[in-house]
Amino acid sequence: MTTRAKKELKGQVTIFSMLLFMVVLALLLAQFRSAVFYMRRASVERAARLSVESLLAGYNKPLKEYYQILAVDGGFGQAGFQEEKLEEQLEQVFNANLLSSWEFSENHGTVEEPIFTPLIGGDWDFFLREICLNRKEAMVDVGTEFVVSKWREENTSAMGDLSQKKEAAQAAVEAESSDEVEAPEDVEGQEESDATGKVEDPRKFVEEIWNQGILVAACPENYEISEKTCSMSDVSFPEAGRRIQDDIDFMDDENIQNLFKGWENTLEIDSGIQSGINDLAAQMYMFEVFKDASLLKKDQVEHDRVLDYELEYILAGNESDRENLKTVLWKLLALRCVMNLAYLLGSPQKGVQVEETALILSAALLIPQFVEVIAFLLKVSWAFAEGLADCRTLLRGGKIPILKDDTSWYLTWEKMLQLNGQVLEGNKGDGGLDYAGYLTLFLTLTNRDTKYRRMTNLMEKNIRLEEGYENFRMEQCIYGVQAIFACELGMNVNYRAQAATSY
Repeated sequence: MTTRAKKELKGQVTIFSMLLFMVVLALLLAQFRSAVFYMRRASVERAARLSVESLLAGYNKPLKEYYQILAVDGGFGQAGFQEEKLEEQLEQVFNANLLSSWEFSENHGTVEEPIFTPLIGGDWDFFLREICLNRKEAMVDVGTEFVVSKWREENTSAMGDLSQKKEAAQAAVEAESSDEVEAPEDVEGQEESDATGKVEDPRKFVEEIWNQGILVAACPENYEISEKTCSMSDVSFPEAGRRIQDDIDFMDDENIQNLFKGWENTLEIDSGIQSGINDLAAQMYMFEVFKDASLLKKDQVEHDRVLDYELEYILAGNESDRENLKTVLWKLLALRCVMNLAYLLGSPQKGVQVEETALILSAALLIPQFVEVIAFLLKVSWAFAEGLADCRTLLRGGKIPILKDDTSWYLTWEKMLQLNGQVLEGNKGDGGLDYAGYLTLFLTLTNRDTKYRRMTNLMEKNIRLEEGYENFRMEQCIYGVQAIFACELGMNVNYRAQAATSY
């Protein structure tokens, strides 16, 4: 091979080597550029994820501490929802995370199309998800539908019994007037009254107690009633409550009939009774975080409250503890009175005792044909007095069975004839449902949206008592966030990362 040929061969090898080197270098540079691109893209996605997580990390502390609910206050202490401030916070955290990585020295990302998920929407899904956490497995079935159906059955039966007895007595009066003959029972009744002595009508004392008001009649002696009031007109979901109070005349059968008719809708089965596991778990939550009027209820978390009878507010919706307690005690008394009357009407022994007194009273009043009506009104008074004793027992922390028997009945007829306030204090029930159990029954029958709105009202007003949270509103709380984060990766390449998270 000539020298020239050798030189040409060396030149070709050199060129080929250079070309190979350039190809390899280009490949390496392409891989490096690709790696940088993917690293920057991963940094953007990480920064986006950290941005939304950072936003949710700023949850409202009193809401979490007092009510075990995680949510961000989207109002930031202002009067309205601060969407622009939330976007600004997302953008600041996003850019801070970008600049903390070595891939970006100077860059400015933006936030596009943020969507904030409210804690409380039309279906209460996220709100329920928070309050029902870990409670679904611990629910207790109290036989609500059985109790309500039994209550309605006995209430209707009592109305029918009184109506029939009144019609029979009216027929007897008309027959007596048409015959114009004195009934010999008048003489016999008068003789029995003279022989036995004067009998005090227990209906008078029951009516006297009732005329002092339900709080005096149904609350234990020396029971301190809260006088707290709180306007609920400025909450996220305002709603006016309903007051329940009736006058009762135990001497008038028409008044008692109207009373039974009024009780027909006192326990109303709402569609919420079929709402399932979430609703029952939510009721367990209510008893954990809210107070009631029972003397034994203790706070799990101590904090200031606008009302002391919070569960009663959820049931009644009035702006004062006094009115809420009145309403709940009226519901409780209606339930207990009807169930107690059902027991009395089915007890032959107690029926004989009442009829003996009714005979004496009817003879003294010269209306022997109304013995059955008077006997029924006496039984109503007895059931009512027993119901008042039941209320006092429950408020003191005792228990009362829904359906009573001979062993759980408290007021004997002898006590009824000598009735006074101290006698009503003597009930020491230890079997059945306690006050919380009866509240559970009433809550189950309360409209689902109504009780959830009232829960949020209490949460709002209590949190506003804390310094720095004076304008807190539940409707501004957010449960999740979704947003698109855009920035430039370099080399005129723009990238948009989507991130979403919730509690």
